[in-house]
Amino acid sequence: MISSKVIQVLTPLFNIITNAKGKTIGQIKQELLIGDKCKMKKGASGLIIENLLGIDNNNRDEADIPQIGCEIKILPLQKNRDGSIKAKEPTAIQMINYCEVAKETWETAKLRNKINLTFWVVYLAKENGMPKKQDDYIIVDYFLDHPSDIQNSIFKTDWEEIQSYIIQGNADKLSCSMGTYLEPKTKGANNQDKTDAPDGHGGLTKVRRRAFYYKKNYTNTQIIPHLDLSTITSE
Repeated sequence: MISSKVIQVLTPLFNIITNAKGKTIGQIKQELLIGDKCKMKKGASGLIIENLLGIDNNNRDEADIPQIGCEIKILPLQKNRDGSIKAKEPTAIQMINYCEVAKETWETAKLRNKINLTFWVVYLAKENGMPKKQDDYIIVDYFLDHPSDIQNSIFKTDWEEIQSYIIQGNADKLSCSMGTYLEPKTKGANNQDKTDAPDGHGGLTKVRRRAFYYKKNYTNTQIIPHLDLSTITSE
């Protein structure tokens, strides 16, 4: 259930994105008087959205909007030559602390706090096989995501499969091909960026850093069908 407090806190953000629908990142930069002072690097579009929403960039464990436990996620779309609209890439949720995950249960898993309530801001980043310049990204819509019991049961199954690999000492065999909604994708500076993980025999081993990601299957089937795509589909 979505509480009245959640709606009260998020309504101003709903209105901001509604008013931004159809605008480009470049237009939003001008409206925010950011202009060329903001150097557009990889991921900078997310920072622009955070400036638009008034939400600070947050790498801490707590939620982006802590008073209601809500995460903010930025979802880039691609519009294919056949007109279909899909997620451009998987979406990062949080880094995997292998040693912590091995000791958790699904009921105590920190991941659950990161997926329980999510405000998705969606924009078009790629069209007809060609990536857009970041200033030309188009704001499409927003979506408030609060997974159902059925969706949570799928998250649980995915999480438990990942956990079982970790406990058995097979964290380095985790693959982004795993899971229905979650995938354990590598995330680090390079192949030598490693961290501790259980070795399956009571000790530790070094493995590649990974993070929990929403699979494109999740955003393609559970988010995108609920969006208003008229700003990028109308002729």
